Amino acid sequence: MRKIGGMFHYEPSKPIENGYFSRICSPKDDLAFAMSGRCGIYYCLQDIARHDTRKVAYVPMYTCETVLAPFEKAGYQLKFYDLDQDLHSVFDPAVIDEISVLSLCGYYGFCNYDHDFVKACKDKGVVIFEDVTHSMLSADGIDPLCDYFAGSFRKWMGVACGGFAVKRNGTFETPLLPVEATHLKQRKESIETGNGDIFWEGELRLRQIFDSYAGDENSEYILRHADFDSICHARRENYAALLNALTAPLHGIQPVFPELPEASVPSHFCLYAEKRDELQQYLADHQIRSTVYWPVGPLVHPQPESSVQYIYDHIVSLPCDQRFSPSDMQYVAQVLRDYSENFMR
Repeated sequence: MRKIGGMFHYEPSKPIENGYFSRICSPKDDLAFAMSGRCGIYYCLQDIARHDTRKVAYVPMYTCETVLAPFEKAGYQLKFYDLDQDLHSVFDPAVIDEISVLSLCGYYGFCNYDHDFVKACKDKGVVIFEDVTHSMLSADGIDPLCDYFAGSFRKWMGVACGGFAVKRNGTFETPLLPVEATHLKQRKESIETGNGDIFWEGELRLRQIFDSYAGDENSEYILRHADFDSICHARRENYAALLNALTAPLHGIQPVFPELPEASVPSHFCLYAEKRDELQQYLADHQIRSTVYWPVGPLVHPQPESSVQYIYDHIVSLPCDQRFSPSDMQYVAQVLRDYSENFMR
């Protein structure tokens, strides 16, 4: 039985550059390669904060604590916006005059926020920042009105330093710090060995010491030479195969995104599960690894019966990436159908 999921290994690179960064950046933009997405986000916020006298950020309530940590470290007060269960952002126009930064996220490769609200913020001088970690390979994954965006490729492929940051129409005012050697060594070792303990040792260490650290030259080479066309094709093909195999009525589970728009390249296949722990154990028993993004962080306080609390309590992510094939997805679908048929409320 093949295992579905687990840590990425290094993938073959193309001999010529993929052109990805020249597509997402204009000659007027500044691109920096960072140790992690968190480091890239903090690098953007440091630059924004130099000229931001208000320092109030409007951020999604469904997020990772490691995304909020850079805002806190950069001295920002946080205002939170809600999301519905389709992961559409629910913005409040009344806050536009109170904020100085709007933070966007296209969850799992599906960009479902209100572009008119983004424009209204832009027109009022609010800085537009997007965390593109989930959406960077989607055709609509980076809002054209962004002033800054940052993300990490480590959810997409094997790379030690997957972070990057972009400032549009300008240059970052300070350089990145040198790559943090100990963490870099741990990341490389975890990829080469597949040792999750080493990965988490390095990850938890970075959470304690994170700053605007640069990435390494080898990681930049990997990102510039990765076969993103093949990666995008495989992920869309796998997502579609899994979705099409789950058309019958399901019990206890339902896809979060029941359609695959032309522009979307999914990072994962997401489900809502009534009994998430039970489902994850069932999947694990069948050699399918699932992940929960994210636990509720210390800065987030959703209302008990809110859509955001439902998301935190019930969402689960399955791999549909380039390591696997549509036939692998058929196996995953069969396991999910078997679970559904035997589901007891």
